[in-house]
Amino acid sequence: MTSRHPIQVHEGVGTLVDLLRHQAANRPDQPACTELDSHGEEVLTLTYAQLEERVRDTAALLQQTAQPGDRAMLMLPNGVDFVVAFFACAYAGLVAVPSPAPDAIHGGKRTLGRLGGIVKDADPAVVLTTAEHAESSLVADLGSVEPIVVADVPEGLAGLWRDPGVRPSDPAFLQYTSGSTSAPKGVVLSHGNVLANAAAIAVLVEAPACDPADFCVVSWLPVFHDMGLAQLIGGLYPGGRAVLLPPMALLMRPFVWLDAISRFRAWVSSAPNFAYELCVAKITEEQKARLDLSPWRVALNGAEPVRHGTLTAFMSAFAGAGFSPATFRPCYGLAEAVVYVSGARLPDDARHVDLDASALAERGELVAARPGHPSRQVVACGRVPANLDVRIVAAGVPAPEGLVGEVWVAGDSVSSGYWRQPEATEARFGGTLEDRPGVGFLKTGDLGFLRDGQLYVLGRIDDLIIVDGRNHYPSDIERTVSAAHPAVGPDCVAAFQYGDDGRLGVVAETARQVRVSRVPGGDGVAFDEVVAAVRRAVADEHQLHVASVTLLRPGGLPRTTSGKVQRKRSRELLPDGGPKAW
Repeated sequence: MTSRHPIQVHEGVGTLVDLLRHQAANRPDQPACTELDSHGEEVLTLTYAQLEERVRDTAALLQQTAQPGDRAMLMLPNGVDFVVAFFACAYAGLVAVPSPAPDAIHGGKRTLGRLGGIVKDADPAVVLTTAEHAESSLVADLGSVEPIVVADVPEGLAGLWRDPGVRPSDPAFLQYTSGSTSAPKGVVLSHGNVLANAAAIAVLVEAPACDPADFCVVSWLPVFHDMGLAQLIGGLYPGGRAVLLPPMALLMRPFVWLDAISRFRAWVSSAPNFAYELCVAKITEEQKARLDLSPWRVALNGAEPVRHGTLTAFMSAFAGAGFSPATFRPCYGLAEAVVYVSGARLPDDARHVDLDASALAERGELVAARPGHPSRQVVACGRVPANLDVRIVAAGVPAPEGLVGEVWVAGDSVSSGYWRQPEATEARFGGTLEDRPGVGFLKTGDLGFLRDGQLYVLGRIDDLIIVDGRNHYPSDIERTVSAAHPAVGPDCVAAFQYGDDGRLGVVAETARQVRVSRVPGGDGVAFDEVVAAVRRAVADEHQLHVASVTLLRPGGLPRTTSGKVQRKRSRELLPDGGPKAW
């Protein structure tokens, strides 16, 4: 269950401070990070020497403001200033707290509650931010946290910096979980955790096969999110370049993302399903003709259940632009393990398995699909790196081969727990197995199985829908609802159980430019027509009755800061849907 190559780390590099100093000493004039605007135009590039000097300037200022071990909130958009601030925290001995900026999602107010929760939990001494945010009432509302504008830090302070003697076991940052299933919690990640994960990612993306001068990662994922931050660190760990785009660039102009990959000849770029699907839907044939995706070696797909149809649609749409089927790497990870848990592939590894849906739903058994019977296609999330131990566990013991269980993880990149939450830490990180005495396993809360060395992930235990003793995965039902009627928006559905009797409910956004009418003969698609189509499709494919269907206008579904649908909060919209309902 290991990847192709043993994990290799930089000699003498045990902390993020060591990493940047190592790269600045060995490749001072090589570009380290590039910031692009929402149109893909270059805003700023720093070499490793320039980045390291700006980091020392900022760290010197931080050392005059805060003490080692204090928390520093990073409220910055994707770009060079975030990179400077993140490493400056390490150089000053502070614990970074990457956070969404107030305007990161839907105009600011929507994130204020989450930011307030992070401030209360992390108790930061300082916030590193932009001039705009530092002067805004939104930041003022967060309390008496000292704001520092990263872009305004004076040059020439680097000589005042003093190495705080950070150790690999010291916390590097708090990664606040997305809150898709519960209130966000701060995952404590040490320098050792981060570098162990970065070393494993380097093997995953085959970085040793690429000259560092040619190694490039392009990312639009928010840098405060685990997968976005991992792409940044993953670009710098081998000594390559990280090219950062604003997240809105992908949503407004998906071509900008692929164009950046093409222009910078990116080796790696990653995204969830919806980004690949958006490219298929929105990028024109004329735009495709301008792309050269042949240098793109690793396209990670994670952060939500990976769909085989998404992979095949993207491969077909961009084959003419040089995209190779071997480039796709479905993967699995979570913030409690920095991010990466599985994803490496051998040339002959299966990409998916087709399972008998009834055996899976009724008994959790892995039985090959039978002709004429309902089946479920599950995408392989790859092999586990050598520095992690992944087990499938049921009722506290390893699940027998051929059965589904909870995914447990132990290893170098697994966190020690949640910030100042000992009970939650014990519940989540206190898994024990007889053959690994003294080792605490992370209970991921995800259901899955191992087959032929690869991990397959089915979904969250908390979200499982159980009707008449049969297990149904909400992602499967949501996919059915999305395809039930053209009025339903893609990837805009939440399915869940509600009420004392566990009825099935669905909340769905309509597609853009669609109007829904509740009046017969009214202007738009008839509400009853859409609801009937949803109920019919779910009954046909899953033998389930949808007791309640709520239709929302676009943007109405509750989501996390990383864009995941929040099923628990969606349940609260029943029965009337709130102000966004049709």
